[in-house]
Amino acid sequence: MQPMKFCQSCRLPLVPQVQGTEADGSKSESYCMYCYQNGAFTEELTMEDMITRRAPVFANSNPDMTIQEAFDLLHELLPKLERWKTIG
Repeated sequence: MQPMKFCQSCRLPLVPQVQGTEADGSKSESYCMYCYQNGAFTEELTMEDMITRRAPVFANSNPDMTIQEAFDLLHELLPKLERWKTIG
């Protein structure tokens, strides 16, 4: 079994139903459809913007996690993702 892939922008599990698209219409192997379509990011965001958006969703999908714990975890995880490695 292959390890779970995650969007390299928001860390959403990258399952086929939510894969973004490249400029040629093919499925992106790195980004979800919410972050990336037609070969470009859907929005210009800072990493802090992404953390602020994703923390409540992340906490909601993990019932034992507080929003503060989600913020802290995303501050650890997002800098390791491709989109944020060079931007920070």
